[in-house]
Amino acid sequence: MSTEARGSGSQSPSGRRAAKRDRTSILACLTLLAVPWVAPDGDYLRSARGLPRLDGELRRMQTHGYYEELIDANRSAPSTTAPAADAPPPGWVPFGASEVVDAVPGYIRWKLKPNLDVVWNGERFRTESRGYRTPEFAVPKPPDVYRILLFGSSNTMGHGVGDDDAYPRLLERWLNEAVEGPGRIEVVNLSVSGDSPSRRLARMHEEAAALEPDWIWCDATVLDPALEESHLETVARGDAPAPIPPHLDYVREALARAGVSPSDPPRVFRSKLQRQAESLLKGAYAGWAAFGRQLGTPMAVVVIPRADAKVENPAIVRIMREAIDREGLEALDAGLAFDGLTAEEFRVSPWDKHPSVRGHRAIFEALRDALRERGALPGGPALGRAP
Repeated sequence: MSTEARGSGSQSPSGRRAAKRDRTSILACLTLLAVPWVAPDGDYLRSARGLPRLDGELRRMQTHGYYEELIDANRSAPSTTAPAADAPPPGWVPFGASEVVDAVPGYIRWKLKPNLDVVWNGERFRTESRGYRTPEFAVPKPPDVYRILLFGSSNTMGHGVGDDDAYPRLLERWLNEAVEGPGRIEVVNLSVSGDSPSRRLARMHEEAAALEPDWIWCDATVLDPALEESHLETVARGDAPAPIPPHLDYVREALARAGVSPSDPPRVFRSKLQRQAESLLKGAYAGWAAFGRQLGTPMAVVVIPRADAKVENPAIVRIMREAIDREGLEALDAGLAFDGLTAEEFRVSPWDKHPSVRGHRAIFEALRDALRERGALPGGPALGRAP
């Protein structure tokens, strides 16, 4: 009788051991395909389908709690006994525990306090009467003003630098020197540290229309998926979960697809949520574009580089650029602004990994060049006197 015709009970000991190894290998492969980190959107299945390994990069780009620490009002004070080389010095206060911000109920979570004139971590921090880190501006808008609203996160708010060193202020000064004809340009900075892409969209819906913008800018970086994950974990796991606004249906759908539960252990919760990172990013860009159309105002995405480390994220950049093109958004691209600079040059410090004064200057110069190439503001003046 041939080996193939024998029953398993008549196999030799070596044959039974070989069969057991085969069964064990098959079971291991099936188990590998079942674990959460390679489920439908994971690395191995995407690779098997010939798709880029996005999930792996989306996981690797996380900042190990850095941004969560910045926006966590309950963060404990740094140890003073044996500080690490990148530990904040005594007296350094994170954003959420600082005097510049108030926690507010609802989806956007934070608002800057109005009428501030304080020193925060060694830098001057001022806000106008509505609570924006920008010079006072008039509503209704004067007829001779061209107003740009800028939504973003900490890098655009100017975390770690003084008021006049943040790139929005540098752009405003340059634009007013460059425009032809009478009138003036306002770059109104509505950015708040920790604002994820969906929170920028929520803030647009709450605040933009009343401020009468002529052009809306929204910043974007490869760290946005980490900010979104941190925020949505707070939304879903908080003691008083924030209601998701109607215009953020894509967020509600992503959370439902993820199947997250407040009772999930943190690693399980984040593993589930990370599978929706790409759809959340695409949903935000679609929402920004839809809001611009609804308001009848041109919308641009201001692409800026990550400042925490010198790391490339080609897959996330590809998602961003495809979303910009698909939604018909304009891109003002400063993504390569830090090329030629070291991390020590473009970030504030090892414990404050936001753009430094030199980093903001580099972002400004890249955006200035993009605007020069554009030649004019949409529906506004030409940039003919660009020094």
